[in-house]
Amino acid sequence: MESSSFLDIAFEPPGWIRIDEDGKVERLINSGTVPPSLQDDNFDEEKEGVASKDVLLDPEKGVYVRLYLPRLEVTEGKGRVPVLLYVHGGGFCIESAASPFYHSYLNKVATEAKVICLSVEYRRTPEDRLPAAYDDCFGVLEWLDRQEIAMEGASVDPWLASHADFSKVFLAGDSAGANIVHQVGVRASGRSWNSLCLQGAVLVHPFFGGEERIGCELGPGKEVEGFVKVVDGLWSISLPARADKDHPFCNPIGPRSLALSAAAYPRTLVFVAGKDLLKDRGILYYESLKKVGKDVDLVTTEGEEHVFHLRNPESQNASETRFGLHSILVSRMDMKSIIFKL
Repeated sequence: MESSSFLDIAFEPPGWIRIDEDGKVERLINSGTVPPSLQDDNFDEEKEGVASKDVLLDPEKGVYVRLYLPRLEVTEGKGRVPVLLYVHGGGFCIESAASPFYHSYLNKVATEAKVICLSVEYRRTPEDRLPAAYDDCFGVLEWLDRQEIAMEGASVDPWLASHADFSKVFLAGDSAGANIVHQVGVRASGRSWNSLCLQGAVLVHPFFGGEERIGCELGPGKEVEGFVKVVDGLWSISLPARADKDHPFCNPIGPRSLALSAAAYPRTLVFVAGKDLLKDRGILYYESLKKVGKDVDLVTTEGEEHVFHLRNPESQNASETRFGLHSILVSRMDMKSIIFKL
């Protein structure tokens, strides 16, 4: 890889990535990968569990989806279930749709909510700066839109063709994945789809930023300064060259961003964690959507840190986070009722 690709990086996120002078990237945080649980289209649907498989969409870019299908009772096209397009986090530069954290989490979501999940493997920074990840995830949404009707020359996945309800498609993601969900949702809001209908978006602990520090980012101490240094490093290797943190990719309500009122955005559920130093960005995002009349609700989990539901998936709070997600997917009830139950 040519080192010129990295000449405009101000600094690296300490403890996350190391970039050599020749442009070689070493990811210092690596949770590894796990294979899909099953690659058999003819598994027994009457038994419990989830089947998963990888579907390659763009060999050149390495974009694929890990598809999760819970065992369902589907007969003659009846009983189709909602589809959740999930985008993993990792500061745009680490983690994968095949990482054990996300494979385990999506298995739980598919099992408990009885929905089809598509976890996206997108291009990562610094090799491919934003908007590469946005382009890849929006491309998956376009691919999904083509799945209901077999268009000339297009392949149709049999799991989706048999079981997916394309009128009930949801976007969800955590951290950087939640940032991507916002960008994909904005792009999708002005799109005329063939069969796909976006019903909602779920942003868990979204990774946003801005030039001006806010809230807990202003706090004293080494923890806050260390956090700011890591965040600045992540944006340095992710944003277009020479962009600042008020770039629309980083700051969705910044001076150069599209007005949130202009987007026909789906109803939105935002999760923040009480001990997460990104929480004030998520709250500000929620308040900004609310101010312009969007259908949005906020769930705050006190006493927890960033993406705790992945690190400690068996905890009570992690179960409640999944419950909030499942409720919007399964019953599509009013979000205020979801929050009340939490």
